[in-house]
Amino acid sequence: MNDTIVNKEVYQANRRYMCWVALGLMAISTIATIAYPDRMEAVDSIIMAQYLALSGLVSAYFLLGSKQGATK
Repeated sequence: MNDTIVNKEVYQANRRYMCWVALGLMAISTIATIAYPDRMEAVDSIIMAQYLALSGLVSAYFLLGSKQGATK
């Protein structure tokens, strides 16, 4: 990890919280889409962009987290 991060435990905890919030938002969007499909037709492209951004955030968290713990 970067040496400029003073408190690494808080940094890692904040990253985990960010990941859980992103996964929660994706779950809420999925439930809302299933529950109210007629309302979601108007915002179809926005929901797709949100899923793309949130899934990229979560995958980057897991990808970078696994590379930081790897030994060279």
